[in-house]
Amino acid sequence: MIKKFLTVFFLLITTNLFAKETIIVGTYDSFAAEWGPGPQIEKLFEEICECDLQYVTTSQAGTLLGSIFLKDKDIILGATYNDSKFNDFYKFQAYDYGYYAFIYDENSLQNPPKTFEELINRKDLKIVVQDPRTSPVGMGLLTWVSRVFTQNLNEAIYKLNEQIITYTPGWSEAYGLFLENKADLVLSYSTSPYYHQEYEDKYNYKALIFPEGHVKENEYVIILEDTNKKIIAEDFLYFLKTKEIQEIISRNNIMYPILESAIPPKMKNLPIPSEAVDISTGEDLISLWLNATTQ
Repeated sequence: MIKKFLTVFFLLITTNLFAKETIIVGTYDSFAAEWGPGPQIEKLFEEICECDLQYVTTSQAGTLLGSIFLKDKDIILGATYNDSKFNDFYKFQAYDYGYYAFIYDENSLQNPPKTFEELINRKDLKIVVQDPRTSPVGMGLLTWVSRVFTQNLNEAIYKLNEQIITYTPGWSEAYGLFLENKADLVLSYSTSPYYHQEYEDKYNYKALIFPEGHVKENEYVIILEDTNKKIIAEDFLYFLKTKEIQEIISRNNIMYPILESAIPPKMKNLPIPSEAVDISTGEDLISLWLNATTQ
């Protein structure tokens, strides 16, 4: 009996000594999907950290920094900058970036708008975008409109809303509707055509590049203040900046990597938008949007 007890006791000690440490990464679902960069990053990082990296996902990227989603996470991956939140974090860094843009199929839309001004004044377009309350891309559109239409912001939001057929919770739903030919334009990133070129050999999908400029948005990886896995988490941040991982991110997340040498050739050939002037309107953009959509 004593021998059996000692065997179990030493087995438990051995198991605890060699158990892999688990690190929980909260991110959006497309990043962790089998076609996204998440699985490759998980496999490669686990090979060097001897840890168990686990993703917990949400379909609404706008909730990544919500108090409910932050609970029990060590790292958040995929959030856009929020000055009221980021000061509470231990460390953070950008790992990729993109420019918000409207995507169209040149086989279907023969006369695309050439300026943002023309777009909001057209009456013949069907546009699908994301809800700014749940999607950073949707919120990015409001920021974009506020920078371009500084003199008539309310009117611009109202006019644009007249052409929007639906607001989806996230990016995936909106882009899916566009690919089903339910809309002429979809709000996405200027790098979206890269996916069709690289993986489908299709060159008919284009980004509208407006002379008024576009909004550049970084995606961040964040270490939470209350995690007890800070050393592994810091290793993960460094790992994301290596060329191999930056190449995986650009190819599978369809965004510009922060490491310029990791940009894929076909992505380098895409037109790069100029940036719209960063002007703080002082307006509550969600309130303006709600007023426009409920009139």
